[in-house]
Amino acid sequence: MVPPSHEIRPIGWNGIYCFLPKRWNIIVKGNCHLIIEQDFRPLLEFRWQNRIEASPKKPHTDFILSQLHKETDKKPLLIKPPLFLQALDARYKISAFTFDKQTHPAGAILTCRQSGTPILFQFLNTAISSPENLVSFFETFSCCPEDSQNSQWTIEDLTFKIPQLFTLNSYSFSFGLTKFSFKTRSTNLKFCRLTAASKHIERHTFKRLFANFHENTTGDCTVTDDNTLTLENPPSFGDHLARVIKRKKIYRWANFCHFTDQDKILGIHMESSQPLDKIQLAFIEKNYGFVQ
Repeated sequence: MVPPSHEIRPIGWNGIYCFLPKRWNIIVKGNCHLIIEQDFRPLLEFRWQNRIEASPKKPHTDFILSQLHKETDKKPLLIKPPLFLQALDARYKISAFTFDKQTHPAGAILTCRQSGTPILFQFLNTAISSPENLVSFFETFSCCPEDSQNSQWTIEDLTFKIPQLFTLNSYSFSFGLTKFSFKTRSTNLKFCRLTAASKHIERHTFKRLFANFHENTTGDCTVTDDNTLTLENPPSFGDHLARVIKRKKIYRWANFCHFTDQDKILGIHMESSQPLDKIQLAFIEKNYGFVQ
Protein backbone atom coordinates (compact mmCIF):
# COMPACT_ATOMS: atom_id res chain seq x y z
CA MET A 1 0.00 0.00 0.00
CA VAL A 2 1.41 3.36 -0.98
CA PRO A 3 1.97 6.05 1.68
CA PRO A 4 -0.26 9.13 1.72
CA SER A 5 1.05 12.27 0.06
CA HIS A 6 -0.16 15.78 -0.72
CA GLU A 7 -2.14 14.35 -3.68
CA ILE A 8 -3.90 11.34 -2.08
CA ARG A 9 -5.52 10.46 1.23
CA PRO A 10 -6.26 7.15 2.96
CA ILE A 11 -9.70 5.62 3.45
CA GLY A 12 -10.59 2.74 5.75
CA TRP A 13 -14.20 1.69 6.23
CA ASN A 14 -15.49 -1.62 7.57
CA GLY A 15 -12.86 -3.84 6.00
CA ILE A 16 -12.17 -1.77 2.86
CA TYR A 17 -8.85 0.10 2.51
CA CYS A 18 -7.62 2.36 -0.30
CA PHE A 19 -6.12 5.73 -1.19
CA LEU A 20 -8.14 8.40 -3.00
CA PRO A 21 -7.10 11.44 -5.01
CA LYS A 22 -7.74 14.56 -2.91
CA ARG A 23 -10.47 15.70 -5.34
CA TRP A 24 -12.51 12.57 -4.67
CA ASN A 25 -14.96 12.56 -1.77
CA ILE A 26 -16.42 9.57 0.07
CA ILE A 27 -20.14 9.40 0.79
CA VAL A 28 -21.11 6.71 3.32
CA LYS A 29 -24.40 5.15 2.27
CA GLY A 30 -24.37 2.14 4.55
CA ASN A 31 -22.21 -0.15 6.68
CA CYS A 32 -20.90 -1.80 3.49
CA HIS A 33 -21.89 0.76 0.86
CA LEU A 34 -19.80 3.73 -0.31
CA ILE A 35 -20.07 6.23 -3.14
CA ILE A 36 -17.15 8.24 -4.48
CA GLU A 37 -17.85 11.72 -5.85
CA GLN A 38 -15.78 14.22 -7.77
CA ASP A 39 -16.90 17.84 -8.13
CA PHE A 40 -20.27 16.89 -6.56
CA ARG A 41 -20.93 14.25 -9.24
CA PRO A 42 -21.01 10.51 -8.45
CA LEU A 43 -18.09 8.61 -9.91
CA LEU A 44 -18.01 5.12 -8.37
CA GLU A 45 -20.32 3.11 -6.15
CA PHE A 46 -19.30 -0.04 -4.35
CA ARG A 47 -20.98 -2.48 -2.02
CA TRP A 48 -19.57 -5.54 -0.29
CA GLN A 49 -20.27 -8.10 2.38
CA ASN A 50 -17.61 -8.99 4.91
CA ARG A 51 -19.01 -12.36 5.90
CA ILE A 52 -20.80 -14.24 3.15
CA GLU A 53 -21.38 -17.85 2.24
CA ALA A 54 -21.89 -18.92 -1.36
CA SER A 55 -25.35 -20.06 -2.29
CA PRO A 56 -25.46 -23.78 -3.05
CA LYS A 57 -27.50 -22.96 -6.16
CA LYS A 58 -25.64 -19.91 -7.52
CA PRO A 59 -22.04 -18.65 -7.30
CA HIS A 60 -21.60 -15.10 -5.93
CA THR A 61 -21.12 -13.54 -9.37
CA ASP A 62 -24.26 -15.09 -10.86
CA PHE A 63 -26.32 -14.18 -7.79
CA ILE A 64 -25.15 -10.54 -7.81
CA LEU A 65 -25.75 -10.18 -11.55
CA SER A 66 -29.27 -11.57 -11.16
CA GLN A 67 -29.95 -9.07 -8.34
CA LEU A 68 -28.66 -6.23 -10.54
CA HIS A 69 -31.04 -7.35 -13.27
CA LYS A 70 -33.94 -7.08 -10.81
CA GLU A 71 -32.79 -3.69 -9.45
CA THR A 72 -32.14 -1.99 -12.79
CA ASP A 73 -34.41 -3.90 -15.17
CA LYS A 74 -31.34 -4.13 -17.40
CA LYS A 75 -29.58 -7.36 -18.22
CA PRO A 76 -25.87 -7.31 -17.27
CA LEU A 77 -23.52 -8.97 -19.76
CA LEU A 78 -19.99 -10.11 -18.89
CA ILE A 79 -17.16 -8.41 -20.82
CA LYS A 80 -13.38 -8.21 -20.72
CA PRO A 81 -12.15 -6.19 -17.68
CA PRO A 82 -11.02 -2.63 -18.51
CA LEU A 83 -7.34 -1.75 -18.18
CA PHE A 84 -7.71 0.13 -14.90
CA LEU A 85 -8.98 -3.08 -13.22
CA GLN A 86 -6.33 -5.42 -14.53
CA ALA A 87 -3.87 -4.41 -11.77
CA LEU A 88 -6.14 -6.31 -9.38
CA ASP A 89 -6.02 -9.63 -11.25
CA ALA A 90 -3.44 -11.18 -8.90
CA ARG A 91 -5.59 -10.48 -5.81
CA TYR A 92 -9.15 -10.66 -7.14
CA LYS A 93 -11.22 -12.67 -9.55
CA ILE A 94 -12.64 -9.98 -11.86
CA SER A 95 -16.02 -10.18 -13.59
CA ALA A 96 -16.65 -6.95 -15.50
CA PHE A 97 -20.06 -6.33 -17.00
CA THR A 98 -22.05 -3.92 -19.11
CA PHE A 99 -25.79 -3.37 -19.64
CA ASP A 100 -27.77 -4.04 -22.80
CA LYS A 101 -24.75 -4.52 -25.06
CA GLN A 102 -23.24 -1.09 -24.32
CA THR A 103 -19.57 -0.78 -25.28
CA HIS A 104 -18.32 0.80 -22.05
CA PRO A 105 -18.13 -1.14 -18.72
CA ALA A 106 -20.98 -0.51 -16.29
CA GLY A 107 -19.24 -2.17 -13.36
CA ALA A 108 -17.40 -5.19 -12.05
CA ILE A 109 -17.67 -7.85 -9.37
CA LEU A 110 -14.41 -8.48 -7.54
CA THR A 111 -14.02 -11.64 -5.49
CA CYS A 112 -11.01 -11.59 -3.18
CA ARG A 113 -8.81 -14.63 -3.79
CA GLN A 114 -7.67 -14.59 -0.14
CA SER A 115 -10.86 -13.96 1.85
CA GLY A 116 -13.62 -14.69 -0.66
CA THR A 117 -15.16 -11.24 -0.05
CA PRO A 118 -17.40 -10.22 -2.98
CA ILE A 119 -17.34 -6.51 -3.92
CA LEU A 120 -19.69 -4.93 -6.45
CA PHE A 121 -18.40 -1.83 -8.26
CA GLN A 122 -20.60 0.31 -10.49
CA PHE A 123 -19.02 2.99 -12.65
CA LEU A 124 -21.35 5.98 -12.49
CA ASN A 125 -19.32 8.50 -14.46
CA THR A 126 -15.83 7.44 -15.50
CA ALA A 127 -15.66 10.32 -17.98
CA ILE A 128 -15.00 12.88 -15.23
CA SER A 129 -11.95 11.05 -13.89
CA SER A 130 -8.62 10.42 -15.57
CA PRO A 131 -7.57 6.80 -16.27
CA GLU A 132 -4.47 7.46 -14.12
CA ASN A 133 -6.66 8.18 -11.08
CA LEU A 134 -8.68 5.01 -11.61
CA VAL A 135 -5.52 2.91 -11.99
CA SER A 136 -4.03 4.47 -8.84
CA PHE A 137 -7.22 3.87 -6.87
CA PHE A 138 -7.55 0.20 -7.83
CA GLU A 139 -3.84 -0.47 -7.26
CA THR A 140 -4.25 0.53 -3.60
CA PHE A 141 -7.69 -1.04 -3.08
CA SER A 142 -7.76 -3.89 -0.56
CA CYS A 143 -10.23 -5.83 1.58
CA CYS A 144 -7.57 -7.74 3.54
CA PRO A 145 -6.02 -5.81 6.45
CA GLU A 146 -2.28 -5.89 7.06
CA ASP A 147 -3.06 -6.39 10.76
CA SER A 148 -5.27 -9.46 11.19
CA GLN A 149 -6.04 -8.64 14.84
CA ASN A 150 -7.17 -5.01 14.45
CA SER A 151 -9.20 -3.03 11.92
CA GLN A 152 -8.14 0.40 10.67
CA TRP A 153 -10.82 3.06 10.18
CA THR A 154 -9.98 6.29 8.34
CA ILE A 155 -12.77 8.58 7.22
CA GLU A 156 -12.91 12.36 6.77
CA ASP A 157 -10.10 13.70 9.01
CA LEU A 158 -10.37 10.90 11.59
CA THR A 159 -8.43 7.69 12.01
CA PHE A 160 -8.62 4.96 14.66
CA LYS A 161 -7.76 1.32 15.12
CA ILE A 162 -9.87 -1.15 17.09
CA PRO A 163 -9.79 -4.93 17.68
CA GLN A 164 -11.44 -6.97 14.92
CA LEU A 165 -13.97 -8.41 17.35
CA PHE A 166 -15.82 -5.05 17.41
CA THR A 167 -18.52 -4.67 14.75
CA LEU A 168 -20.02 -1.43 13.47
CA ASN A 169 -23.34 -0.71 15.17
CA SER A 170 -24.20 2.81 13.98
CA TYR A 171 -22.67 6.04 12.66
CA SER A 172 -23.75 9.60 11.92
CA PHE A 173 -22.19 12.52 10.06
CA SER A 174 -24.18 15.47 11.37
CA PHE A 175 -23.11 19.06 10.80
CA GLY A 176 -20.11 19.57 13.10
CA LEU A 177 -20.59 16.26 14.93
CA THR A 178 -19.39 12.83 13.78
CA LYS A 179 -20.19 9.70 15.80
CA PHE A 180 -19.36 6.01 15.51
CA SER A 181 -20.67 3.15 17.64
CA PHE A 182 -19.25 -0.38 17.83
CA LYS A 183 -20.14 -3.39 19.92
CA THR A 184 -19.21 -6.89 20.97
CA ARG A 185 -21.37 -9.30 22.92
CA SER A 186 -20.39 -7.65 26.23
CA THR A 187 -18.98 -4.22 25.32
CA ASN A 188 -20.10 -0.99 23.67
CA LEU A 189 -17.55 1.43 22.21
CA LYS A 190 -18.22 4.84 20.73
CA PHE A 191 -16.19 7.69 19.26
CA CYS A 192 -17.13 11.29 18.58
CA ARG A 193 -15.60 14.33 16.94
CA LEU A 194 -17.03 17.81 17.60
CA THR A 195 -15.92 20.81 15.53
CA ALA A 196 -16.09 24.51 16.53
CA ALA A 197 -15.53 23.21 20.06
CA SER A 198 -14.88 26.58 21.72
CA LYS A 199 -18.37 27.84 20.80
CA HIS A 200 -19.96 24.74 22.34
CA ILE A 201 -17.81 25.09 25.47
CA GLU A 202 -18.94 28.71 25.89
CA ARG A 203 -22.59 27.64 25.82
CA HIS A 204 -22.42 24.41 27.83
CA THR A 205 -18.96 24.19 29.56
CA PHE A 206 -16.42 21.48 28.80
CA LYS A 207 -17.57 19.27 31.69
CA ARG A 208 -21.21 19.42 30.64
CA LEU A 209 -20.34 18.41 27.06
CA PHE A 210 -18.34 15.50 28.48
CA ALA A 211 -21.21 14.42 30.76
CA ASN A 212 -23.66 14.52 27.83
CA PHE A 213 -21.28 12.44 25.70
CA HIS A 214 -20.94 9.55 28.13
CA GLU A 215 -24.47 9.97 29.54
CA ASN A 216 -23.33 10.59 33.10
CA THR A 217 -25.85 12.75 34.93
CA THR A 218 -23.59 13.25 37.96
CA GLY A 219 -20.83 14.90 35.94
CA ASP A 220 -18.10 12.97 37.81
CA CYS A 221 -14.75 13.05 36.02
CA THR A 222 -11.01 13.46 36.48
CA VAL A 223 -9.38 16.62 35.12
CA THR A 224 -6.17 15.44 33.48
CA ASP A 225 -5.30 18.96 32.26
CA ASP A 226 -7.13 22.06 31.02
CA ASN A 227 -8.16 20.31 27.82
CA THR A 228 -8.62 16.66 28.86
CA LEU A 229 -11.28 14.97 31.00
CA THR A 230 -11.40 11.29 31.94
CA LEU A 231 -14.03 9.11 33.56
CA GLU A 232 -13.06 5.80 35.10
CA ASN A 233 -15.93 4.61 37.17
CA PRO A 234 -15.47 1.39 39.17
CA PRO A 235 -19.04 0.73 40.28
CA SER A 236 -20.01 0.92 43.91
CA PHE A 237 -22.23 -1.87 45.24
CA GLY A 238 -25.33 0.33 44.90
CA ASP A 239 -24.43 1.49 41.39
CA HIS A 240 -23.62 -2.09 40.40
CA LEU A 241 -26.99 -3.31 41.63
CA ALA A 242 -28.90 -0.43 39.99
CA ARG A 243 -27.23 -1.03 36.64
CA VAL A 244 -27.92 -4.77 36.80
CA ILE A 245 -31.61 -4.10 37.50
CA LYS A 246 -31.79 -1.58 34.60
CA ARG A 247 -29.80 -3.96 32.36
CA LYS A 248 -27.09 -1.37 31.81
CA LYS A 249 -23.38 -1.99 31.37
CA ILE A 250 -21.59 -1.91 34.72
CA TYR A 251 -18.03 -0.84 33.91
CA ARG A 252 -17.39 2.48 32.16
CA TRP A 253 -14.46 4.54 30.91
CA ALA A 254 -14.43 7.74 28.85
CA ASN A 255 -11.97 10.32 27.61
CA PHE A 256 -12.63 13.79 26.19
CA CYS A 257 -9.86 15.92 24.69
CA HIS A 258 -10.05 19.44 23.26
CA PHE A 259 -7.42 20.00 20.54
CA THR A 260 -7.16 23.76 20.72
CA ASP A 261 -4.97 24.08 17.61
CA GLN A 262 -7.84 22.62 15.51
CA ASP A 263 -10.67 23.66 17.85
CA LYS A 264 -12.05 20.11 17.80
CA ILE A 265 -12.97 17.67 20.54
CA LEU A 266 -12.33 13.94 20.30
CA GLY A 267 -14.19 11.62 22.63
CA ILE A 268 -14.02 7.88 23.39
CA HIS A 269 -16.46 5.99 25.59
CA MET A 270 -16.42 2.30 26.49
CA GLU A 271 -18.85 0.41 28.71
CA SER A 272 -19.02 -3.27 29.43
CA SER A 273 -20.71 -5.89 31.55
CA GLN A 274 -17.20 -7.18 32.36
CA PRO A 275 -14.14 -5.40 33.83
CA LEU A 276 -12.47 -3.35 31.10
CA ASP A 277 -9.17 -4.49 29.61
CA LYS A 278 -6.63 -1.76 30.47
CA ILE A 279 -4.27 -2.78 27.68
CA GLN A 280 -7.07 -2.69 25.14
CA LEU A 281 -8.21 0.74 26.38
CA ALA A 282 -4.68 2.15 26.09
CA PHE A 283 -4.37 0.74 22.56
CA ILE A 284 -7.66 2.29 21.40
CA GLU A 285 -6.88 5.66 23.01
CA LYS A 286 -3.38 5.74 21.47
CA ASN A 287 -4.67 5.03 17.96
CA TYR A 288 -7.53 7.55 17.85
CA GLY A 289 -6.66 10.88 16.28
CA PHE A 290 -6.53 13.02 13.17
CA VAL A 291 -5.21 11.98 9.77
CA GLN A 292 -1.72 13.42 9.38
